[in-house]
Amino acid sequence: MSGCIVIRGNEVGIIYSTRVRSKGFQRFTVAHELGHYFLDGHPEEIQNSDGFHASRAGFTQGNSSIELEADHFASGLLMPTHLARDVLLGENVGMSGITVLSLHAETSLTSAAIRATECDPYPMAVIVSQGANVCYGFLSESFKALGVRKFLRKGDLLPLSATREFNADDTNVRAGKSACAETDLSYWFQGPSSVSLDEEVVGLGSYGLTLTVLSSEELPDDPYEEDDEDENLRERWTPKFAHGR
Repeated sequence: MSGCIVIRGNEVGIIYSTRVRSKGFQRFTVAHELGHYFLDGHPEEIQNSDGFHASRAGFTQGNSSIELEADHFASGLLMPTHLARDVLLGENVGMSGITVLSLHAETSLTSAAIRATECDPYPMAVIVSQGANVCYGFLSESFKALGVRKFLRKGDLLPLSATREFNADDTNVRAGKSACAETDLSYWFQGPSSVSLDEEVVGLGSYGLTLTVLSSEELPDDPYEEDDEDENLRERWTPKFAHGR
């Protein structure tokens, strides 16, 4: 586990693992556990489970809805939309801006990448993979508008790409090495072959996973249009799990 929350009546305790030495990951884990405390329905669900809940924070594959809700809470808590946008719009599109965001917010690179798909007006896709297979992916709305015709699912085979070649050598992943190449929307999402993308890849070390960022500097129609953040967050954080046993 990466952390846990214990609720005993009015007393609450949060524990986090120091096995992963990344301060950013530890901060994200604590924010995730705070989500279990503040999100509607989560404390009741935890108290129904003897008041103890262990988590694997960080958008890990196989997360239940209660875990994903806490992940999104942590992401929004550490990287509020207006602050995240200020950082991203002042940096280069793609991994460079994501890295700066993770440093500013002192959070994990993966969570910063996923948050970037929600806040950056430029088209961006984030894929986490292991070996030759996709674990999960997040696409910005502006990226979908480029002509995405197929969405990546857990277990899908990676296309022939720099990511797949990178993953073929496990030392690339374990050593946290990086690579970049030019790719095409059609390779990944069966979109138009005329849309070229930057493919940036980095190994996530002891996780054994790889983070890939696909991005384009082609702007959507209105990149500065403001969303209703409160409404979006309320919708995203509305509990989706079933209550009761």
